[in-house]
Amino acid sequence: MEILIAEDDKQIVNSLIKNLTEEGHHVRCAYDGEKALYYVKSFPFDVVLLDWRMPGISGIEVCKRIREYGINVPIILLTALSQISNKVEALRVGADDYITKPFSLEELIARIHAVVRRYKLHTNELITSNLTLNLIERKAITIRGEIPLNGKEFDLLKCFILHKGRILSKEELAKLVWGYDFVPLSNIIEVTVKNLRKKLEEGTGKKLIKSIYGEGYIFISE
Repeated sequence: MEILIAEDDKQIVNSLIKNLTEEGHHVRCAYDGEKALYYVKSFPFDVVLLDWRMPGISGIEVCKRIREYGINVPIILLTALSQISNKVEALRVGADDYITKPFSLEELIARIHAVVRRYKLHTNELITSNLTLNLIERKAITIRGEIPLNGKEFDLLKCFILHKGRILSKEELAKLVWGYDFVPLSNIIEVTVKNLRKKLEEGTGKKLIKSIYGEGYIFISE
């Protein structure tokens, strides 16, 4: 999963980074509210771990603004505050869950999986400014109509949309789309990306997938 940790306590951050990366997750960190908002608006995350009290913009205000922007990423608020009124406020501004410090890593990971699972159960579409991906019917639709995709092309497009704005290496694509822990010797990744890129350009009139020499590919959505 792509996880954003928005927390100004570096000891807590370092511990979370170590344990979450060992669990196989990709982590970004923000040490103040302004940076947290920048990351949430710029990158897709599966979940945001958000400290209530941060320098500049508070975590509770960050949560509120994220929802005002229409971003539906799952949010777990981390705080030392334990009053019922605090929990009510957290949920009122749009948090999906609330955990008080100190907390165990096992409990936090369980809560992460729970909020992500609930979120996915209610998410049937992925939408960019150029197309809509129907996850139930496995269709890619634009204002020009449906883009005909085979199974792996659909899975690849879904992966790109979920990670739009971030360069994905061949190693990452091999794992996320094909389930390989290695880059296949064949050119299956290159060919699938090429075919998908062509279909998207024909269907949207835009070049949405860009090759980054020596690094991988990036999906760009206006």
